[in-house]
Amino acid sequence: MKKLFILGCMMLGLTASAQVPLIEHVGGSVGVGTTGITVDVAARVTSYFGIRAGVDIMPQIKINKDLNLGVDDKSLSIQQMSAYIDQLNQYLPAADQIDKSILPNGELPRNLDIQGKLSNTTGHVLIDVYPFGPVNGFHATIGAYFGGKKVVKVYNREAGALAVVNQWNNAMRTAQNNPTGSLNTQVVQPYGLKMIGAELGDYFITPDPAENGDVEASIQVSGFRPYIGLGFGRCVPNMPLGYQVDFGVQFWNTPKIYAPSYDKSTDSFIGESQLDESKVGGDASGVIKTITKISVYPSITIRLTGKFF
Repeated sequence: MKKLFILGCMMLGLTASAQVPLIEHVGGSVGVGTTGITVDVAARVTSYFGIRAGVDIMPQIKINKDLNLGVDDKSLSIQQMSAYIDQLNQYLPAADQIDKSILPNGELPRNLDIQGKLSNTTGHVLIDVYPFGPVNGFHATIGAYFGGKKVVKVYNREAGALAVVNQWNNAMRTAQNNPTGSLNTQVVQPYGLKMIGAELGDYFITPDPAENGDVEASIQVSGFRPYIGLGFGRCVPNMPLGYQVDFGVQFWNTPKIYAPSYDKSTDSFIGESQLDESKVGGDASGVIKTITKISVYPSITIRLTGKFF
């Protein structure tokens, strides 16, 4: 975003210094709105056209919450399964054993402290069209916003919080892949032990061991977001100071939800698995369906504009 802003300043400065006849004035603005805090530079090309380039800094909004962990079978709770850690370790190589020293009270975690973060800082290039020319500042705007694809992230607050869950799940996988082995026949199968995670229809949501006990889910949109809108005020005012108000929408495509999952049929982890609403059961299906329908983002900004020269 900084590079885009600097590039915009350089382009406008070079254009002005070259004294191109079509450039009437150069200015800038600061503002606030649904895109965050806006800073940009602008040029009035003629009384009928203007161009802006800048950044929109969205404050990071964070929400903390405790998430209940579960198992892929309700016959045993996580608390009950904790009683079999020592027995599992008897049949596991030392390097693969479940480390009880990192467990609070020697039990598997039943809750996960998570944090959700809105992250939507963008850059923009916008062209204003003034149909009435010098008469007034009413304008139509076209252009685009540019930003990161992950607009919402959900992750564990404490680094490596699910390392022991990975250890437990790896033990379950070892037993599953060797059904006649002692680990499976002596402990896992007799006591009905299962992997820790969340069943969502065809998906089993659980951390990827490659992430070393960390997990992240996200809502992702297009990084390139076309924009259309209407507004009042000029990007470079007639007076030293002025204002500009814009109402429009960004088209950010169909939002997609990603979460780490495990495919039991292939015994493989997918670090970022896109969740398909048709394959997600229960209430989660309705939530995903609602999110994926939000394909536009309202963009409302109020700017204080100024004229440099």
